[in-house]
Amino acid sequence: MNKSDTLIKHRLHPVSVLYFIATAIKESFSFIWLFPLLVLCIHKLGGDIPAFLINITLGSCLIMSFFVIGVLKWRSFTYQIHEKAIYVESGLLVVKKRWVQPDRIQSIDSAIRVYDHLFSTRTLTIELAGGEESGITLSCISKEEEQRIRTALKAETKDRPSEHAEDSMFQLSKNDLILHSLLSPKFGIVFTLLLLGLLKYMDISKEGDRDTLFTSLSGWFGPNWIMITVVLMAILSFALSLLLTFASDFQFTLRKNSKGEIEIEQGLFEKKKRTIGQDRIQAILIIERPIHRFLGYAEIKAVVIRNRSNEQSSKTVTLLPFVKKEKAESMLEPFTGYRKGGHLHTLTKEAKIHYMVMPFIAGCLFAIPIWLFVPSDYHNLAAVLPLGLFSLGWIGYRMIGWNQSSRFLTLQYGILSRKTAIMKRGRIQWASLSQTFMQERKNLASIKLAVASGKENMKFSISHIPIESAADLYQHVLKTKE
Repeated sequence: MNKSDTLIKHRLHPVSVLYFIATAIKESFSFIWLFPLLVLCIHKLGGDIPAFLINITLGSCLIMSFFVIGVLKWRSFTYQIHEKAIYVESGLLVVKKRWVQPDRIQSIDSAIRVYDHLFSTRTLTIELAGGEESGITLSCISKEEEQRIRTALKAETKDRPSEHAEDSMFQLSKNDLILHSLLSPKFGIVFTLLLLGLLKYMDISKEGDRDTLFTSLSGWFGPNWIMITVVLMAILSFALSLLLTFASDFQFTLRKNSKGEIEIEQGLFEKKKRTIGQDRIQAILIIERPIHRFLGYAEIKAVVIRNRSNEQSSKTVTLLPFVKKEKAESMLEPFTGYRKGGHLHTLTKEAKIHYMVMPFIAGCLFAIPIWLFVPSDYHNLAAVLPLGLFSLGWIGYRMIGWNQSSRFLTLQYGILSRKTAIMKRGRIQWASLSQTFMQERKNLASIKLAVASGKENMKFSISHIPIESAADLYQHVLKTKE
């Protein structure tokens, strides 16, 4: 690297002003309560000034202020590239000066957003150890600039794969991507939003408008217009969920680089690249949804330590969104260093009362008012409720399993979806053992474990296992803390 580069203060691409405007708007949410008070005061002082004119003026001033703040933030954000570090200055009233050195870096992630395609730029996010504000985002930099920064921080990427790249890379095939999109759970979310939108329209629209809409639908589709409308909404939801899943996981690639870090690339319109060090992985989560499980597929997620405040809502990172379960389990240890326990211990017969009998009794109690107060045509619901709770309890009873070894602890649980959590003993933050009066009579207990993940821990628990097994798990976790 040229030594003169260390004396140059670089600025981001001017289009990154949009990023700083969005940041300013997000930061202003905590003061949004001031806006209606300001409007009220101006209305009282304004006298005869029309209300719409006051609102337009205030809105224009607000937009202009955000634009000015964005420009000033862009002007104040500079960075210098040194041989083994970068120096970043940012801030308006309070200037922050930060040195970014390789030993503090947890990950370097890049994303090519929709607007980045127009300017041939990308966004680089450097996550550092040491708190929730330790992330540094370089918005809208060129590909060459990204490479220079990665090289300075010794995190350069190699265009050519290594000799054993085929053993250290997985790419979601087109057939699996299409099948994954078809079975995406986003369908239920989109369909629910469309249905809620229709109900909201019925609630706020005038009676004449509703009659006009329903008259048009009945005229188009005939006497079965309600059923046909629901089917069309389901088809639209399916198409939207298919598009969303296909776009987000397009060309999903998982690889392990020469430093032993996991690299994830994905996206059609917005291309993302994420780097995860193995030391940041706190647990592995294998999720098998009902249809996926029937077809032999699973989703693999990793619980990682996160410092950036905008990522606290998501405690996991998807390593493999859709893959054959056998292949996923064989890839776990080479990529992540985690291994699933072979033989899982199952619940004893004493636990059936908690998983099946108690829900069945509760269902019977709830069925009584349904039988008494629900119209006679729907009396069958009273019989479905206890049988349904009994069936779900039986499924949950069959799902529970656990295994412990000298290094790993495996917990399996779930009802409709089967989930398997794999934890390294040294990564478990805390454990708690509890026992109720009914569990004590049956020599059963419940255990809860937690691993680190940002501000809040990620918790796993299994209930109504034999007290000897629960105590063994608890004591073994304590031994790793000594």
